[in-house]
Amino acid sequence: MFTWPHLFIGLIVLVLGIAMVKYSYQVANYTGRQAWIENRLGSGSTYFAYKMFGLLAIFIGVLYATGLSGAFGNWIFSPLSGFFSPARGL
Repeated sequence: MFTWPHLFIGLIVLVLGIAMVKYSYQVANYTGRQAWIENRLGSGSTYFAYKMFGLLAIFIGVLYATGLSGAFGNWIFSPLSGFFSPARGL
């Protein structure tokens, strides 16, 4: 459902995601390299991880701004509904 606060929050998340993708090198210099990412994915992968996090933020920001986050979440997690529904016939 579309609301104005969702639009503004979604746009803020979208702008932060774009900044994360564009300035991943500066963010990594500010926060430092993440040793656990570097150990698992190789040298220089902190920048890649920040870019992927930025892309995820862009995607979530667009979904939230347009009001489609609930529908998308229901679609993604619909295979799990069988695990969490109450037992029938017991």
